[in-house]
Amino acid sequence: MANKADIDAAQKAIDAANNAINKLDLCGLYDCAWQSNNGYQRIIDYNKEQLGVTDDEQ
Repeated sequence: MANKADIDAAQKAIDAANNAINKLDLCGLYDCAWQSNNGYQRIIDYNKEQLGVTDDEQ
């Protein structure tokens, strides 16, 4: 089970990836990269729910 530090670190990585993806918007790569990153975001959100971590606690 991930802990809050793991989730925070993963969230930072996802945010960084989103920033990179936003700059990358070429030749349809954007859609592919965004969909894959969005999948990771759902995993993070799920883990937060399992831990009972809310955005208010951050």
